[in-house]
Amino acid sequence: MNKRVRTLLRVSSKQQLHDDDIPIQRAEAARYIASRPDWTFDMEYIEKAVSAYKNSVEDRIILQQILSDAQKNEFDILLTYMSDRIGRKEEYSVYVAALNKLGIEVWTIKDGQLKTEEHIDKLLNFIRFWQNEGESKKTSMRVRDAQKELVRAGRFVGGSAPFGYRLVLSGEFSSHGRALHKLEVVPKDADVVKRIYSLAIHQGMGAGKIAKQLDKEGFPAITTDTWRSGTISGILKNPVYMGYPAIGRRVKQGRFTRQDREKWVYSREQQKELVVISPEEWLTAQKIREARKLRLETSKNHTQQLQVLQKDPFPFSTSGKLPLIGIAYCGYCKKKLKNASYYNRWYSKKEGKEKVSFAGRYQCPDRCPDRSSYSQKYLEGIVFEVLDGYLEQLKTIDIYDKINMIQCEREKIIKTELKDLEKEQEILRKDIHTLTEHIPLALRGASAFSAEKLSELIADKEKKQEELTIRINKKQEKLALTNARKQKVLESFHMVLDWKKEFHAAAPSTQQMLLALLIERIDVKKDSVRIRFRIRPKSPFIPW
Repeated sequence: MNKRVRTLLRVSSKQQLHDDDIPIQRAEAARYIASRPDWTFDMEYIEKAVSAYKNSVEDRIILQQILSDAQKNEFDILLTYMSDRIGRKEEYSVYVAALNKLGIEVWTIKDGQLKTEEHIDKLLNFIRFWQNEGESKKTSMRVRDAQKELVRAGRFVGGSAPFGYRLVLSGEFSSHGRALHKLEVVPKDADVVKRIYSLAIHQGMGAGKIAKQLDKEGFPAITTDTWRSGTISGILKNPVYMGYPAIGRRVKQGRFTRQDREKWVYSREQQKELVVISPEEWLTAQKIREARKLRLETSKNHTQQLQVLQKDPFPFSTSGKLPLIGIAYCGYCKKKLKNASYYNRWYSKKEGKEKVSFAGRYQCPDRCPDRSSYSQKYLEGIVFEVLDGYLEQLKTIDIYDKINMIQCEREKIIKTELKDLEKEQEILRKDIHTLTEHIPLALRGASAFSAEKLSELIADKEKKQEELTIRINKKQEKLALTNARKQKVLESFHMVLDWKKEFHAAAPSTQQMLLALLIERIDVKKDSVRIRFRIRPKSPFIPW
């Protein structure tokens, strides 16, 4: 009586499929069955783009179906190409044993029959699947390293195009003959991205407010009827818009979580064809977002909150009509002035309707007796007049060459530090490889170290490698931003001059953002207004 044979075909990714099929494994299985006169092909099980490393036995529907069919005695032999087609973890040796107990023979074309009758058989199976797991880890590391290197070279590594771009053929082909793609800017969508960053940077809006503003301005949402705050947040965090694609922005720890940006791997050089906003704008948006997040997290700790407020210049909120809120303090009690504005309402007989006027007022929260409130016209009149003189003085400061020289020196230092870290990383990589190669010897008792000791050494090296990778990523980010800042420094100084003519016509929220970048604090008393600027040119004309 011939034995009924069912085959298991599996590939880990869609890229390994050929026209949505697995023909090579099928053909190999057919030849192997034909060479066995007492075997008869019954049917095949197929898993398309299913990882045998990331998924457990319970998560794989096909393996559960095979087990169920085995319990019903529907076949006699399970045939697959290699043991790693069944699994890439030690737990799969238990799965093979379960099939054997049900009377099912498990065969592989490359490794022969997987038995579990004797203790040595079970040990060999355990080692076989343990090695599969090791190979999977190595493959995963090679793929990740290859992807990181492609990203560092500014190449697209797959996935869907971020909003503002589309995928176009690059004219290049992979080693498997697949046509490769690259990103290309979509001008009308790029304009929306610019508007999003403008609202975040110049008006201090969070993702939720920006989403509502885009709906109000009539910008069509990406996939839904209205803009979502999550979509806006993703756009504000993606460094591709400044021309620096990155990888490793999210990591799977049960579920996907976003990593801190110092752990990302960036393109070494700016991809100018991808630039939608400048690196300075992107970095400013990150600082605003991170400062707001930190303030929310530390709102219960008053001391820590004060330290945060002193560290970053960005206002927590830009709502309201008083642009000095957040930087104006009572000169007596040193507390921030609050908004005490009100509306005057009266009926105009001449016009035959009710009229409303806004009366802006800054007020001390403790109502200090010497003076507790200041009209918007009075306080802002003084501050804006001094600000005009301050911006005129910045115009006369010729410090571009000095800053450019400092930036070049910083760039040189960072490159040297980065090179040293990469050398250290390569040494660690070689050490891990050497130790891993000795594990099979240790299992056979032919190594000076036990398998446990080798595993301990490898774990220690891998931990150091992970820490080193974080340091390298930080250096790469710092180098990228230093390069961009060097190119933009002169332009940035000229931009400051344009603020003078644009400032008075800007919305209060925009004024508040600009003032926060220029002014550290304003202390107000009955007979004095003291302004502390962040950049302080030496001059007898402005009382710093």
